[in-house]
Amino acid sequence: MLGNMEMIGIFLGILFVMAVVVYIKANMKICEPNEVMIFTGRTSKDRDGAAGYRIIKGGRAMKIPFIETVRTISLNTIPIEIEVRGALTRGTIPVNVKAMANVKVAGTMAEGLGNAIERFLGKSPAVISATAREILEGALRGVLATMEPEEANADRIGMAKRIYAEVREDMQRMGLVLDMFKVQEIKDEKGYLEAIARKKNAEVHRDARIVEAEANAEAGVREAESRKVAEIADIEAKKAVVAADLDFKVRQASWRAGVNQAEEKAKLAGEIAKMEETRLLEERRLEANRLKYQAEVVVPAEAEKEAKLLKAVGEAAFTLEEGRAKAEALRRLKEQWAGEETRDLFVIQMMPELVEHVSKIVAANLNVERITVLDNGGGGGVPSLVGNLAGSVNSFFEQMRCLTGLDITRLAEKAAGTDREGESLVVKGPR
Repeated sequence: MLGNMEMIGIFLGILFVMAVVVYIKANMKICEPNEVMIFTGRTSKDRDGAAGYRIIKGGRAMKIPFIETVRTISLNTIPIEIEVRGALTRGTIPVNVKAMANVKVAGTMAEGLGNAIERFLGKSPAVISATAREILEGALRGVLATMEPEEANADRIGMAKRIYAEVREDMQRMGLVLDMFKVQEIKDEKGYLEAIARKKNAEVHRDARIVEAEANAEAGVREAESRKVAEIADIEAKKAVVAADLDFKVRQASWRAGVNQAEEKAKLAGEIAKMEETRLLEERRLEANRLKYQAEVVVPAEAEKEAKLLKAVGEAAFTLEEGRAKAEALRRLKEQWAGEETRDLFVIQMMPELVEHVSKIVAANLNVERITVLDNGGGGGVPSLVGNLAGSVNSFFEQMRCLTGLDITRLAEKAAGTDREGESLVVKGPR
């Protein structure tokens, strides 16, 4: 039982889907780009108030079944051939005119689409073409009435523009748009245009002959002028050649003079540069010799002079200081010499030097090569020699006392007495 219910549910679902698909397919209306689709049967609002239709241009829309019906109006161009016979021009001259025009239904409400729906909905393109032809023929006759036949024939573009301006409002009231209007042919049955053409042709031939004669005359004049101009040009060309040749020679001479001058200047400049280079080399050589002389002679001489000066200053300072030291020593010696003991002590200290000095003088003046001691056999030779030496020393001291006034024996005895009281003083004196 449940299985049958499921099958029935599935079947009903399929039927519902199919019904929806069929409904959409039957009521979905797709509008092509070159047409307008009008949905009628339901009241809708537009700029003028309530309207019994709605429109779409391109796209798609859903039709409400049983309430709305759908019709279309094509926006394709409708070609119209126009032939007007016996149309009177200005001057009551009849002409026959053939023209071609393209019209179409307005595509927007502003261009008059509502008017086209009201007038041409459900009508064939032939009806639209006939209506547009009547409007265009009337406008063409009206424009021709204001123009001369030759003017209309000559200014076809201007006539087409005037016709377009004349029919624009009428076309908009009908819901139509004029895309193009071209005048193909204009003829007349009375031969007016042909006569005008012959007249124009004769005038053209006349003017052509006149122009040809004038042209021939002018050609002769111009030919003569051309020959004259050619001769003048030839003379001028020859003059120009001569002038150019002369100018070339002048320029060549000037150029050569300039080259020679430049060469002389270059040569002179080279010699000046060489002399300048020689002068610079000589100055550098003199400077080098000067520097060499400065380095080898002047600088060493100045250095030697400075060294000698410094040495002399040093020696002078040394001599000065030495003199000052000796003066100071003499002053102190003088102060010390005032005391008798000090004088004796000084003499004692000077004794080794005096003895040495005297010994050197004696040695220099007395040349003793050999001393022979003769003993009489009693062994008294050596002691006699020693005694003689001691007597010589005593005699020496006596001579010193006579020469210098110094009694060395007494000083020695005094010094010996001092040695017993202070030995260090007597010992340091001789050393």
